[in-house]
Parts: sequence; C-alpha cells; structure tokens
Amino acid sequence: MNRLVLISLTALLGVSVNTFAQKKKSKASKPVGQQSVAEKMGYARTNKYWGPGTYYAFAPGAVNNKMAVNAETAMRDLTGISREDCITELGKQGFVAVPSKDIEKWYGKPKDKSNVYYYSPDKSYILCPYYQDMEKSAEPNFMPYGVKSISRFMLFPKQDSAKVIELAWQYMRDLYDMKVMLASFGSVFKKADPKAYPMEVAGSTGWTSMRAGSFLLRMVDKKPVGTWFKNEEIVRRTIGNNEYELKILGSEIDFAYGMHIKLQKEGYVIRYDIVALTMATLEPGANWKDEHKKNVDHYKMGEKGDKDAVAVYKKAPMPPVLLDIKALLHIK
Repeated sequence: MNRLVLISLTALLGVSVNTFAQKKKSKASKPVGQQSVAEKMGYARTNKYWGPGTYYAFAPGAVNNKMAVNAETAMRDLTGISREDCITELGKQGFVAVPSKDIEKWYGKPKDKSNVYYYSPDKSYILCPYYQDMEKSAEPNFMPYGVKSISRFMLFPKQDSAKVIELAWQYMRDLYDMKVMLASFGSVFKKADPKAYPMEVAGSTGWTSMRAGSFLLRMVDKKPVGTWFKNEEIVRRTIGNNEYELKILGSEIDFAYGMHIKLQKEGYVIRYDIVALTMATLEPGANWKDEHKKNVDHYKMGEKGDKDAVAVYKKAPMPPVLLDIKALLHIK
C-alpha cells in the first residue's frame, strides 16, 4: 500500500467528524460508459502556476480507464485545479457558500478562513475544498493555491441506519466501478468486544479479504473453532450502538478515497474524502515522473497481492467461502 495514501487519508479521517444537515439521499451511480470531466482531460490539467518543472505537475502517462461517473469522480474532478478555478466551477454547478453563522453553529469558528463550506444545489450535503499553497510556482514571486483534497458531509437521524448502510455499500460499488483498490473496511463501537461471538468488530483489507469476511477464533470444549462472518452481517447487527464507526478506504495510482460514518448525538455523520496525491509536496530533487512510476509500482503490487490472496485463503487451515464480489456488493 502506498504510504502516501495511508498518511493522507488517516490524517483526514482521524479528524473529528463534524455534523451537517442532510435531507435527501445521494444519487446512484450513472451508467458505466460515460467519462467524467477529468477523464476527458486525461488528468493533464495544468495552468500558468504549475506544470512541468514544478513540484505539483500532474503525473505523465496513461491512467486506468475507469469510465465511471458518480459522486466520487465529481469530487475528484475538482482536485488539482487552482482555488479560483474551483470557486468558479462550484458556482457554475449551483453550490452556495454556507453562511458563517451556520458554520460556527456546527463547526465552531474555522481556524483557517480560506476553507469555505458550500451547500450542494439541493442542500443534500455540504462540500468543502482544501487548498494547498504552491511553494514552488511557475509564476515568479507569487504564491498560488491548488485544491489538494475535497470533503463532503451528510447527516442522517439515528433511525435511518438502513439508509446509512445502503450509502456505505453504494460507496463500495462506486469504488469497484472505478477500479479502485479497497485498502480497508472496518467497523467498531465504543464497548465492542473483539472476542465476542457472534462478532462485533468487522475488518478486511482488500476486495478478496472483503469476500472472505472477518475471522473469529474461539475455544469450544477446549478446542479451537474458527468462524468466518460476513462483514455486512456484522454491520447490520452492530450499527446503532453507542459511538458506532465505520471506515472505508480506497486507493489508486494518484488518488486516495475515504468514507467515515460515525454515530453522534445528532445522528449518523458521514464524511467522504478524496485526496489528490499528485498535489503533495515532493522532496527536493524528486519529480513527478519518478514519483508516478513508484505509485504505479505500488498499485500493481497491491493488485497482485489481492489476487494472490485467493490462493492463500484456499490453503488456510480454516478456509473461508469467498463470496462473489458482485453479489456481495449487490450489483445486479
């Protein structure tokens, strides 16, 4: 796993989730076969502030042909562009800045005033772009800013746990549709017992691990007994417990994805994140051509590891039944 992916998403999801109003369910994925704006542009987006020779040039070469249009690609399309271009694009799409008094009500007084929160056109969620200061700009004596990551926030009442689960599975369907690797899937709650039977804690790393489920080893009549549980069963049985949390992380060559669900007193707070790894500051002497090659190698290693896991599970002393991924994700 690319360490930049883990560092970036851990930093985002480790921050306390903040609550925002949610009224409508997000739209499902559009049919496969359409291209998002960034895919049409080939991820080659540059402007007068950065490009070849700067720290932040987009990586050269072909990328995976995802051919998907959904809420995640819509967020991804906003990364890597200048702050001015991002604000202009949000205005074109109908986003409206959230009044500062509303932000302070939920969020407290923002420490960074450059971070502006926006209502979606139908006010079903709130979006917030985070800007990276471009330390080495192609423009002399000028400090521009680019969009490094995007977050969107939603809130559901506690009684809507079924809708929350559906959103989690829709998120994984979107990642799968985009050919994104599943880095991790895990759920827990405040007083969860990792040794409880049936299982109270879910945990998987990779699509193959998700197919296998979560494993529990316990002693029965002084003999070890291993049991595999479907992660969905664990989630449905434990969601609603005090301080329940579910985290889903995904990664690809140049982007990292995350979904964090947390049950708070206001209800289920959902935070989606996407990080453009190409916007990270490079070490002196490094360049994106070499960095991109490393990211490609890491991605290929991850893909191979996920495929090899099938044989490993089959040889395990207590092998699981590997479910069909499309059936597991409820893909028709």
